[in-house]
Amino acid sequence: MRTGSAADLTRRMFGVSAGGGRGMRGRRRFVLSAAVLLFAAARPVPAQWLHAAPGNSAVTVRPQIVRTVPHDPSAFTQGLLFHDGLLYESTGLVGKSSLRRIDPRSGEALWKNNLRGGEFAEGIAILGHELVQLTWKGGTAIRYELPTLRGDALPPFHYKGEGWGLTNDATHFIMSNGSDSLYFRDKRFEPVRAVAVTRNGRPQKHLNELEYTRGYVYANVWYQNFIVEISAESGTVKRVIDCAGLLRAERPLTVDNVLNGIAYDEREDEWYLTGKNWKSIFVVKIPKPSP
Repeated sequence: MRTGSAADLTRRMFGVSAGGGRGMRGRRRFVLSAAVLLFAAARPVPAQWLHAAPGNSAVTVRPQIVRTVPHDPSAFTQGLLFHDGLLYESTGLVGKSSLRRIDPRSGEALWKNNLRGGEFAEGIAILGHELVQLTWKGGTAIRYELPTLRGDALPPFHYKGEGWGLTNDATHFIMSNGSDSLYFRDKRFEPVRAVAVTRNGRPQKHLNELEYTRGYVYANVWYQNFIVEISAESGTVKRVIDCAGLLRAERPLTVDNVLNGIAYDEREDEWYLTGKNWKSIFVVKIPKPSP
């Protein structure tokens, strides 16, 4: 679902969700073969430049694994972030959705809140003095006070359409809904603008979990073994971060246990990457983008 016109972007920004299901939600099975092929071809290597195609093609890099952290394999990871020395994780599925505060060294859950039975949790972001957690189809973003993580003190935000990934650029929330666009919202969660994302001149669909740093949005792509580095201003994918080696190390039990979860520790310049129902969080180094 993608058109390049301003009218279409505005329409989707104000509530038309991306088509199709996700996760365990009526998947399009034709993508599974591609996922299996990528898994089979994965070869872990140190961080390096792989190629730089001519023109405006995105450059591909691979992360270097620094260490691994245990991860709860029952956690269907939908969102991950690093804040004040701790990891925060949002897990999905109806009846299993939660918000967790995690020790980044041991992987132990230091605090956990189980969502109400009918809610399907999605991406999370911290902006100001609150953490915001999306829901998939509920049209509701749960707000937690920081540092207490009280979820009953603030009224929820509301939005139309599906919620997938969430991050922030210190001024705006940045949200995905599985389409090829990023949606910027103000601190009251009101829509501000939408940015169409393209890779090598073509729409980059299925944007999922998000992270932001230094003018770039980093996005998982649903059912793909890579992360795209997106210019937050232009929407152009500058680099592709090939994480197939992480899947080779993890050996997910099923093709549904996809790469999903990006958190960045700016102080240590380390990335925390994981997936749905993975047993490990991989702490990695990624080459910084060129100026």
